[in-house]
Amino acid sequence: MNGYKIPHFGLKRQGKQLRDELLDVTESVLSDGQYINGHYTKTFEQFLRYYTGARYAVTVHSGTQALYFIAKHFYNIVSRVEKNPTVVIPNLTYPATLNAFIDAGFNIAIGDTDKYGILNQQYNQIQYIKCLVGLYGKPTWASREETTIVDGAQHWLVSDGKIGRGMAISFDPTKNLCATGNGGAIVTNDPDLYSFVNDIKSNGKYNDHLKSGTNSKMSELDCAHLMVRSRYLPTWQLRRKKIAEYYIDKFNGLPFNCLTESNEVHAYQKFVLYTNARNNLHTHLITEGIESKIHYERTLSELTLTSNYIKPDMLSVSTMLSRGVISLPIYPELTDNEVEIISDAVVEFFDK
Repeated sequence: MNGYKIPHFGLKRQGKQLRDELLDVTESVLSDGQYINGHYTKTFEQFLRYYTGARYAVTVHSGTQALYFIAKHFYNIVSRVEKNPTVVIPNLTYPATLNAFIDAGFNIAIGDTDKYGILNQQYNQIQYIKCLVGLYGKPTWASREETTIVDGAQHWLVSDGKIGRGMAISFDPTKNLCATGNGGAIVTNDPDLYSFVNDIKSNGKYNDHLKSGTNSKMSELDCAHLMVRSRYLPTWQLRRKKIAEYYIDKFNGLPFNCLTESNEVHAYQKFVLYTNARNNLHTHLITEGIESKIHYERTLSELTLTSNYIKPDMLSVSTMLSRGVISLPIYPELTDNEVEIISDAVVEFFDK
């Protein structure tokens, strides 16, 4: 199981619980012989439209490609009138967000965040295109603005229609709803973006190859597996919420901050603490057989790749967060006893 008594992710447990159902739909796909763009793909895209309140949904190979396709569509539009189109991205996020916009051609401005890692709303007044990231599962302040793109990889389950001009979703194995391999999707209310994505993901064939494209599809098998998992999503989300509430209650009064608060809307994709003793806590949890993670140890502004971009200084909120964040296990397959062991280990560390 990777050497830990309590691993950070529960995919092995989930696979065991859903084994028979996953094998049943695997057999269905193999028997049908339709490995892409089949019944399960159409059904899963319909599910995404319903869940996010979007008019359109289209699956692609990964969440990163989903964000790249949205960014490329925006770049093609904005570059007609602006010489150097710029997008502002929050400083505390995974580099895949940054890469998508660089590859699409954008100039990058890196913005500071609030105490939850969400792009500071002061940037709403700046005339850049904005990429909002719902870090750790907390929703962003996205609207239907012309200038807003949403990286919804961690919070799309609670987006409540706030998808900007387009929202990218990831079904990476680390997410609340995961593919067996890889996968992503775009949800939008913009027919032009929807048409663009359908064309570029299919090598440009829908516009008679007037523009270049690529091959970016989710397999029918992954969509079938996602539909199996989607049946359990409400139960899983409720379990995540209960674990988060237990942690918050157990940690009340301890000398650190939880980046999730009680009774707030949250997808609970991660449960993150901020503490000045992060590294020592991380070591303590290892000795207790508990796997924790750090999301993220370096901000985008500290990467060599961003050396020539506008960015916050080292005293920014986002840089401060990166020095102290640590993620605890929060997957629904955790037992009550394991949740107690994790929280007791944290309490024990700070009691010492």
